[in-house]
This record gives sequence, C-alpha cells and structure tokens, in this order.
Amino acid sequence: MDKGKVFKYIEEHFEEHLKRLQELVRQPSISAEGLGIKECATLVRDYFRALGCKDARLVETSGNPVVYGFYDAGEDKTLIVYMMYDTQPVDEPGWIVPPLEGRVVEMEPFGKCLVARGAINTKGELGAFINACESIIASGEEIPLNLIFVAEGEEELGSRHLPEFINKYLDKLKEADAVFFPTADQDEKGKVQMALGVKGIVYFELELDGKSWGYGPTEFAIHGSNKAWVDSPALRMIQALSTLTTKDGNTVLVEGFYDNVAPPSQEDLELIEKLAKTFDEETVKKEMRVERFINDVHGKEALLKYLYSPTLNIDGIWSGYTGPGTKTVLPHKITAKVDVRLVPNMTVEEVIPKIRRHLDKHGFKEIKIVQLEEGYGWAKTSIREPAAQAVLKTYREFGYEPEIWPHMAGSAPFCMFNREPLNLPFVMGGIGHGARAHAPNEYIVVGEGGPTGGLTTLEKSYVAILDNMAKML
Repeated sequence: MDKGKVFKYIEEHFEEHLKRLQELVRQPSISAEGLGIKECATLVRDYFRALGCKDARLVETSGNPVVYGFYDAGEDKTLIVYMMYDTQPVDEPGWIVPPLEGRVVEMEPFGKCLVARGAINTKGELGAFINACESIIASGEEIPLNLIFVAEGEEELGSRHLPEFINKYLDKLKEADAVFFPTADQDEKGKVQMALGVKGIVYFELELDGKSWGYGPTEFAIHGSNKAWVDSPALRMIQALSTLTTKDGNTVLVEGFYDNVAPPSQEDLELIEKLAKTFDEETVKKEMRVERFINDVHGKEALLKYLYSPTLNIDGIWSGYTGPGTKTVLPHKITAKVDVRLVPNMTVEEVIPKIRRHLDKHGFKEIKIVQLEEGYGWAKTSIREPAAQAVLKTYREFGYEPEIWPHMAGSAPFCMFNREPLNLPFVMGGIGHGARAHAPNEYIVVGEGGPTGGLTTLEKSYVAILDNMAKML
C-alpha cells in the first residue's frame, strides 16, 4: 500500500471526514433509554454498504441489533473490527454545548475538539475508522485484508445480547485471525498508552422494600415522624452495605471474594517495571479531578493496586425524597446499583452466589439481588502476539514509544472473542485523544497542532495499523 498517497487524501478531506463524526454524534443511540438505536444502527449499516461491504445488515437479537458487515478484499488474512454504536444518557448538568449538537469548540491546550456524547466513547473512533478505510479505496489503493465489522448497540448495557450474535455468526467469525478495536490512546500530554486487556464485570442491584421485609412502610413513603415506631428500609440497607467492605470501603469482606485472584504473570511484571518508569500519575489525577489515590500509593504500588485488585463499587443509591428543600418522609424502598470488576482468574459465575451468602450470613436475607447484566470475564493478549506487534510497530513508525499496560481497569466484552470458542487475539489502538466518557463535555480532539493527534492523525494511524496487520498476522 502507498500510505503516503492515502495520507494525502486524508489531509485533503478533513472537513468531509469531520462531518461524518458530527452526523454520528447527532444521531442519538442511548441504549439505557432505547433512544435512536434502530436509526443509528441503520446509519452504521449504510456506512458499511457505502464502503463496499457486499454483506452489511442489522442482525436482530433479543435486544438491540448488531450491525454486521463483511468487506471481501480477496486476501488470506481476516480481521474482526469490533465497534459499539450505543452511548450513555446525556442527563448530566454542566455541558458547555448541547450534548447531541455535535459542535466543534476550541479547548485548551488541544485546539479544535468535537464535544458531544459519544465523541470518544466511541462514535468518534468508529467514524474515523470508516473514513480511513474509505480513504484507502478512494486513493486507488486496496484495503490489505478482509474485514468483518461487528458494531454492537448494547456495550453500555453489558453487551448482554452480543453472545447471541456470536453464536449465529460463529462460522464466519472463525475465519478471522485477530480482533481490532479502534480507539484513541493518547493521554492529554500526547503520550501513547497501549493496553493489552480488560477486567471483567458483573453489575447488579440490591433492593429492599418494606413489604418484602415485613417491616417499615409497605406501599409508599410515610411521614417522617413515624420513624418513632416504624422501621426504615433505607437504614436497614445502609447497615447491610456497611458489611460488604472494611470501614474505609477499600477491602471487600465477602467471604471467598479474593480466592481466585491470580498474581501478575511474569510478562505482566516485566511490563509493570517499565510502565512504572513513565507512569504520570499527576496527569491521571488531573484528568479525573482527584487529589490522591487510596492510602496515598504511588508508582509501581499504585499500578499493581489499580490493575490487579478486584473491586466492589456502589454506582448509585436512592430512596425517598431527593428534591429541593425539605420533605420529611420515611421511604418504603431503597435500591443500590453495584458493580464488581473481575481480574484474572475470577469468574462471572462466582460473584452473585458469594454476595448472596454474605448477606444471608449477616442476617440480611430480605435484601433482593437483581442481576442487571449477565456480565463478562476478563481478557488479555500477550504483547508477543503478532496483532499487538502490528499496533506497536505503527506507534513507533509515528515516532512514539508507547507506554504498555498489561490491561486496563475498565471492562469491555473482549472475552467473547478471546476465549472459547473463537480464542482470537485482540488488540486496540489509534493515535488520538479524547476524554470525559460518561461525563459532561465528552470530547475528541479533531484539530492538529496541539499536544495530541487530531482526526487526521487518528485516521492515518488506522491506515498504518491495517497495513501492518496484513504484513504481520
């Protein structure tokens, strides 16, 4: 492939390529609310068709459709390109622009940024990857390997029905040699951070109401003065939650919680030693707006805690009156949303039974556990895999020596490709920057000249990754 010719085309079509990203973020696709899902899936399918996929379709599941596309390059090697078209809701206060308007604004120190829900998680990368593929063809070059596109619409819901699609298309997916997830992996200073895996996740609700408990209000909140002679489900739940961890909230007390936690592998330890030398914790803290880590850990100790500690986190808790002013009530119901992150070699199946046994043992049999997602396990790829080496080679070609992370602390459904029955290596990558996913003012950098790459650089990096994948898989 003549990458120089493709890069020139990308440079000359910036405005056109930016419009695709804007079109994507302006189309709602909020999976938690079921808003705009079918319309966005159809839009992505049409992108695949316009690219030249002979087979591009919406594959129905028990939930949101998966958008499937197959680009036949007539090559020996085949790459699955995993994508997601759904996003989080947009109800947070503090947006500087309407979150579905797709406006480009100046943001220091980056320059032009697209600020919108889905900009970096991950409609920006989805659009940029399609732009990169189209640029190869429009330049008179050939996409160097066959592409199987898998764009799901439930990643923000735990990819609950992705296994249905995988089972339906297993024979086609088995033809692949690797899986690639287009991302934008520079931090705000421009350092490239390459992650080789993800943690797993189980998400559930704990629920208590007066009727099922047999104490407290049974149908609705009552006047707060009745606390003198009526029990409180809310206080009962708080007592139960307090048994799950140590007083500081940082060690899980559920019996057997840590039983299957594996220590870092030798390869992981080697990567951690190198990572500790370049890890910029102050930039990480600044991006998250936090002052310190637990127990003020730093460097290697902080990395080991972050990557190899399973977690139990309360995502949200509500009960009774939460509006302005005062309203004295004794609530009849309380709910807490909880996620558990899994590290090697923990399993999804072990989590809920252990939580159930813990609550029962501590006298809280009345608290219901409602599993919201089936969850999925952790996944990892060795840096020695050809797919990982192809991304690493790309970064070095662009002048970056990446900071390599054994895995991320976040979760994604890569185990569905990485484990039985596919057992495929997966890797993610791309040279660009964005941040504030799941938060107000989510953004992706689109302009060039700042400390990070913009849309043009991101698209060029995808072209180079495809080229290197074709040579190295």
